[in-house]
Amino acid sequence: MIDFRYHVVSLVAVFLALATGIVIGGFSLRGEVADQLHGQVAGLRTDKADLQSQLTRASTGNKKRDEAVTDLAPKVLAGSLPGQRVAVVALPGVEDSLTKNIKTTIASGGGQVVATVTLSDKWTDAAYATSDSMRQHAGTLGISTSDVRPDRLAGAVLARALARQDGSARNVLKDFSDGDATTVEPSQAPPATSIVLVWPGMVDKAGIVKKWSGLVSGVGISVTAVVGVSSGSASTDKGPTPDALISSVRETPDVVSVMSTIDDGAIPIGQIALGLALRDELAGKSGQYGLGRDASALLPRVTPAAATEPPS
Repeated sequence: MIDFRYHVVSLVAVFLALATGIVIGGFSLRGEVADQLHGQVAGLRTDKADLQSQLTRASTGNKKRDEAVTDLAPKVLAGSLPGQRVAVVALPGVEDSLTKNIKTTIASGGGQVVATVTLSDKWTDAAYATSDSMRQHAGTLGISTSDVRPDRLAGAVLARALARQDGSARNVLKDFSDGDATTVEPSQAPPATSIVLVWPGMVDKAGIVKKWSGLVSGVGISVTAVVGVSSGSASTDKGPTPDALISSVRETPDVVSVMSTIDDGAIPIGQIALGLALRDELAGKSGQYGLGRDASALLPRVTPAAATEPPS
């Protein structure tokens, strides 16, 4: 019995010693661990404050840069588009402010927006884009459906209707305007000497970019002077991502050889690039401009206004 009690007391003593060690160790380490944690938190707060300061400085710098570029734009663009008639075609989702800025840019160059066309998503529906009605419009405008890829047909018809100066073109535009897929203002617009296509930054969902790329390509290959303008990066859950539509267009050699693109149209430097690119398009020169990796330059070369003859 004595031996049993001895063992019980011994075990209790061992557990008490262990518990006491844990408690004492915990108290002795708590201060050191707490100090380390406080130091890490303080460091993170400092890093956050530094990043916030950098962001504020960058935002202020960008604002001042944009203000300066906006002030310079009329001087840089003056005389670049004398008397030119421009049609602006907006894809779904384009902000009104961007369309307004494009019109201001064209006016700064001496040009005039003679038509503003707004498209609905219906233009990406193959049943509409290759319908019998669309094919009839193509025939009316002298477009051979056998010479144009089906995904480009609607764009080719729209471009030719905006650029041709005859009753047939006006009738096609009126038919578009009377439908539920297109808004044309004014419906009886004079013929355009060039076209500006504008769209919001896109993420490719359900193949939508391929469909719009076909329409943009159809416009681009059908009129002498065409400039495609993206508002910029698309917003996603993971942050901004390059516009998938402008990337798709720039990957199409037969299109970019005859039309220009701007990937940063929502900022003033992109608007200057638009005006100069339109000037170059009218002179038979195409280029890809902006901040994207696939851009050939930030903007076209700034040169004194060329003696471009206004259209008759």
